[in-house]
Formats: sequence, C-alpha cells, structure tokens
Amino acid sequence: MTTQQPTERSESGFTLTELLVTIVIMGVIGTLLSKAIVLGLRFTTGTEKRVAATSAVGTLGRYFYGDVHSADKVTTDPACGVASVIVHLSRPGTDVVYTYDQPTGALNRVKCADGAVVTTLLGRFDPAASTRPVTLSCGAETSCTSPMEVTLTVQSDPAAPPTALTAVRRSSAS
Repeated sequence: MTTQQPTERSESGFTLTELLVTIVIMGVIGTLLSKAIVLGLRFTTGTEKRVAATSAVGTLGRYFYGDVHSADKVTTDPACGVASVIVHLSRPGTDVVYTYDQPTGALNRVKCADGAVVTTLLGRFDPAASTRPVTLSCGAETSCTSPMEVTLTVQSDPAAPPTALTAVRRSSAS
C-alpha cells in the first residue's frame, strides 16, 4: 500500500493584515489626491480670472492711448446709445466711449463714426470682485470737461494694487 503525501499548499497571496493595510494606504492616498485636485482647480480658476483681468488691462491700454491722443474733447456724457459711460472721447465725426457692464463684467469700447456703431469687448472682470473696476480720474486738472491728461484706474482685484493708465491729449482744443 502506498501512502499519499498531502500536497503542499502554496503560501503565496495576501494575508488579511496586508490587505487591510493596503486598503487604508489607498484610502489616504485617494483622499489626499482628491484634495490636491480640488485645490488645483480652485487655483486654476483664480489664476484664470487674474489672467483675464490682466489681458483686459492690456487690451484697454492698446486702444486707450490712441483714443485719448486723438480726442478733441473728453467728457463723461452719454454717446453712441450708451448711458453708463466711464469716459467719452470725441473728435469731429467720431465718438469713442468706454463702458463697463456690471452684471456681465464686460469692459467695452464703443466707437461711433459715420452712423456706424462698433462695439469691441476689451475683456471681462469678475463682477463679484468690484462693482466699478475701471474709473476715470483726470490728470492735474480738477474738471473732467477738457483735461490734457486722462487717467483710467483699473482695480481688477481688491487685493492687488490698482493699475493707472495715463494718456496725454495732443491738444487742449475743445
């Protein structure tokens, strides 16, 4: 009679302790990873708003200096069918108005010439950050009716210092 020897069992695999430790470690890593992703998305959103505001200031500057230089008159009077005017720059046959729409955060440049109205979106500001991110202040003169120097102050982020765009007119004729 031959006796069969029991087959040896393989000892490979995980013990219950190893499995529980792995599950706990994976849970910790998953929690930290999800928090890092949420933080990254929040940072990206804030960065995106700051980049958009900076871009708006750059675009505003590209138009503003030329518009002020060629203006014969600077007021805050309505023009081009726009009532909420930041600054109104005019010369014979052409009016340029800068306006801010608070509900949408849009900063616009509206140009009226020869009966045509062209609106250019200069950029968007976060409406929650400021109700008036762009304000007019006239250079050394106290009246804004006909200043030689025109300054727009842009405050896109309350935590950051404002940006001042100052342009000088070519003449003081009004």
